[in-house]
Amino acid sequence: MTIEEILRLRDQVWDEHPLIMERAVLPTLAAKDVLGRVWALGRKGRGSIAFFAQPLSGKSSCAELLLVEMKRKKPDCGVLIFEVVEDTNPAEGRLLSEILNQIDYAPKILRDLAGKRTQVHRALLALSGEARHLFLIFDEAQELSCDEFAWLKSVINRLVRDRVKVTVVLFGQVELKEKRQQLKAARSDLEKRFMSTLNELKGIQNAGELKAVLAAVDDSSEFPAGSGLTYMQLLMPRFYESGGRLQAHCDPIWQQLKKRRLPGVGTVVAMSTVAGYLANLFILLRKLDSDELKITAEVLQSVPSE
Repeated sequence: MTIEEILRLRDQVWDEHPLIMERAVLPTLAAKDVLGRVWALGRKGRGSIAFFAQPLSGKSSCAELLLVEMKRKKPDCGVLIFEVVEDTNPAEGRLLSEILNQIDYAPKILRDLAGKRTQVHRALLALSGEARHLFLIFDEAQELSCDEFAWLKSVINRLVRDRVKVTVVLFGQVELKEKRQQLKAARSDLEKRFMSTLNELKGIQNAGELKAVLAAVDDSSEFPAGSGLTYMQLLMPRFYESGGRLQAHCDPIWQQLKKRRLPGVGTVVAMSTVAGYLANLFILLRKLDSDELKITAEVLQSVPSE
């Protein structure tokens, strides 16, 4: 595409761009580590791994990245992100109904428990695809009760008996460590099944970790789908064509991000802060795009805060 064609396309899709919408799923080094661990675990017929994180460390975006990457690595597999909601009176029927709802199950959900179990089994069996492999990703997993873990174990066992590989990934807040202890005390078999491996998912804590994100903006992202254009190439085509890359400015960008840390997150820069800064940076630079553009420390400092 010529620069003029890219600029016309940019004007058409600007408001829908993942970076501008602050919805981009970008691989941090921690997220890449998660991808590697989950993919290695996927060789097993049945496996589970858990991650806990401080607030705003990017666990939800990591779950979305898992969905994208597992489908890319194994196109015929099934991936379900299940968003757990706290339930003070958990019931198996409600859990099964919620699984069907989050799959967007079209037929009428049966009222009796045996019928729901069969519907969930058939729906997940279909979701596993030709690969007969299902990745079940639970966000806010600390909200799952011991009973719900037991019911999930039953669902998974039935799938495994039908020769479906099931890989379970739990993402939760730091309270997931306490949930692990509760499981160990109440049902050690559930603790061993779901959380024998519990890892910390850390957010971006230094310039080196930020560079992986900026490199993805420059060279290993794409929008619109099928266009072959990276995020940087579409948003700043003249700057990109002249060799300009955001990762070259990693250190001064990191200095600005450190100043915008949210309270209570320690040394971590929240992913929401990174997303907001990058969106405002590209909005600021939109009319300045040229092959002679210099992204100076003064420019980076002038990016407005949310």
